[in-house]
Amino acid sequence: MNREQVKKLFKRIKEFYGSFDVYSEKVDAWTSVLSKYEQDFVSENLEDHILTNKFAPTISDLVNVSEKDIPTGPAIPTAEETREMLQERARNRRNAASPEVREKALADIRRILNIPNEVKKNESVG
Repeated sequence: MNREQVKKLFKRIKEFYGSFDVYSEKVDAWTSVLSKYEQDFVSENLEDHILTNKFAPTISDLVNVSEKDIPTGPAIPTAEETREMLQERARNRRNAASPEVREKALADIRRILNIPNEVKKNESVG
């Protein structure tokens, strides 16, 4: 980032954090540190900071990315992963119990737990 970009950054910070002090020496100091960072990167981090913090950011708030923000893998599954997920869903559907089998299993569970077959609405089980 250059000095003009840092001044724009300060203007944006000041819009949200009125107590943020801006003066020439501060612009110079921040510029010397932020010169190795891209404006888009710092600006995006500022927007995230504004949404989650009530205090004005420091330089480290704008350039350090926490580990939780670093993606650990592709956000969108590949075509092969999608195909595998769909195949697994199809297998699960084929292997699912029929309604009759499901109802019989639930009846067995109710019998084992001593729960009446019919529970009226507004009547608690206990």
